Amino acid sequence: MDGPAHPLSLKVMRVSRPELASAWQPFYSSSPSFSAHSTASVVSLQGSTPLPGHPKTLRDLTHASELLTLPSSFGTIQLGETFSSCLCINNEVHVDIEGVSIKVEMQTATTKVVLAEYGGPENKLAARDTYETVVHHEIKELGQHVLACAVTYRLPPNARPPVGSGEHPDDPSLQTFRKFYKFAVTNPLSVKTKVHTPKSPSALLSPAQRDKVFLEVHIQNLTQDPMHFERMQFDCAEGWTVEDTNVIDVGDENPRLLFSGAQALMQPQDVRQYVYILLPKSVSLAPVTYAPGTIIPLGRLDISWRSSFGEPGRLLTSVLSRRIPIPPAPVPASAVPPYLKRAAPPSRPQSPQLTQSRPSTPPPHRPGSPSQNRPTSLGSIRPQSPFQALAPPIPDIEVNLVTRDAPRGTIRVEKPFTIPCSLVLSAPLLQGRENLRRLVKVVVQHLRPPRVSAPSLATPAPPAEAFSPRLPSSGFSTPSSTAPTFNYALAHQKLLAAASPRQRALDDLERNARRTEGDTVSLPPPYFSGLDEFRSPSISVLYIGSSAMHLPPIELYAKGPHGEATDQMIAVQDFDLSYVPTQKGFATVGGLRVLLIEDRFLSESDTVDDIYRSGTSPARVLKEWDVISEVWVSP
Repeated sequence: MDGPAHPLSLKVMRVSRPELASAWQPFYSSSPSFSAHSTASVVSLQGSTPLPGHPKTLRDLTHASELLTLPSSFGTIQLGETFSSCLCINNEVHVDIEGVSIKVEMQTATTKVVLAEYGGPENKLAARDTYETVVHHEIKELGQHVLACAVTYRLPPNARPPVGSGEHPDDPSLQTFRKFYKFAVTNPLSVKTKVHTPKSPSALLSPAQRDKVFLEVHIQNLTQDPMHFERMQFDCAEGWTVEDTNVIDVGDENPRLLFSGAQALMQPQDVRQYVYILLPKSVSLAPVTYAPGTIIPLGRLDISWRSSFGEPGRLLTSVLSRRIPIPPAPVPASAVPPYLKRAAPPSRPQSPQLTQSRPSTPPPHRPGSPSQNRPTSLGSIRPQSPFQALAPPIPDIEVNLVTRDAPRGTIRVEKPFTIPCSLVLSAPLLQGRENLRRLVKVVVQHLRPPRVSAPSLATPAPPAEAFSPRLPSSGFSTPSSTAPTFNYALAHQKLLAAASPRQRALDDLERNARRTEGDTVSLPPPYFSGLDEFRSPSISVLYIGSSAMHLPPIELYAKGPHGEATDQMIAVQDFDLSYVPTQKGFATVGGLRVLLIEDRFLSESDTVDDIYRSGTSPARVLKEWDVISEVWVSP
């Protein structure tokens, strides 16, 4: 009651389930009466027969009795539980009170919810009468909560109004008093998530496996009582479908959950792990690229449980999402000039040793260049001309490889198999060329590790002899020269010059025929770039066919999948790759390189044959893949 001046009083009590009363009982090792009493107790662990080597009486460790008691304190409120409270309005005077009404609100830091409104101007509470009501509210927020109760009534005739309790200055008989009950809400569960994406090369090249998201959820019981989970359901966001991997398929219509039965009970501070697989509803041939820092919503987790005394609880988490990582910031350049930086201390002098390095790639062969056989020295090297040939521009074509159907369980040793593949080419639509067709020609090149000898078996090359004059034995002598070498390029040039005009004409015809077939473009060596040949993996799956596959000309269209206009020019080209395994076990298949040899814009009057008659351009590498598939080879 808010002071003796008010004729009405308000009492608020939280409604909760009763608990088992605990009582201490003495322990007797040999007593028929106490033993019979202990055996009859429903909370005792004692059996009907005595335990061998132990006393007859065995008390329960919790010391719980068969009596039920109501909680003496307000207790704790957990997020997801339903708060229930009983409100009681008592008329403390011997006269009737008219206009009795009550308004109950639940206030948080962000919301205000009206739980109940009772009474009005016509409501009357008789003398010594009581009005009771129960309100319920599902707790959905953490932090401080306030249960606000406001009671309004009219004073009986000839009653003195309390000071400062008038609701309206014009109506002094209308009185109001308020009560506030504060309590804190804690979190019963700790929900932590981890997002995983496919990393294997075979999954990244499959549209069905590339965009999968593996959501790992860790749930911990933060309360002091065990919890029995009734439902653990993931509601995916728009555009996703979910596959629950926590279901054990037993072959019947009602599959059993992984944590069911006795496993559904989670003890305090226990942690459980749930895994969900999310798949996008729409799959595109080209992978979707997200900007760094983008947040992709995945869905919510709906959890229902019951406490140790059967009190229900339900928790709907916030939207679980995937965040695209932001690359680390580049290291800023030093503001100190290079000539002011402190030089490294000189190393300890050692005896000179012969450095053994792997053989480098010889320089490009230029026929007819006499400087290849001419001995050079440090003083004979001239500075290069500043007017160098510009490198070809980087093409704006994006290429992606897709494996349509990779065989899995039908691969055997020395049995050829085929992997159907597709190339997805895309390029932005350039302004001013919307009405032109873009025609490209690509070459698919199979890559393999460089074939070199091991360092231990390689014969070290003799050290180069320094160019210094030898002391002659007499006044007149002939200077010594290096070992003679045969210049194959110069000899080939002389043979071509000595050939007859008829032979030169036949060579021109053969060259034109090869140009029609697209074989005149010089291709790079079919080796992995940047791979250490001494640590390259052993090849257990061999490629069948030519190392370079010339695909037919590909025309890029600026149309979407349903014929609508887009800002991208897209084309798809299918081809097949054949392999044969040589060893059993797990093996990787690869690699592959895509080279661009032609890229032209054609008008409406141009034909596909014009791409050959207009000449050829140097081959440019679009993309490389070290591994295109992973297979298991059976014997």
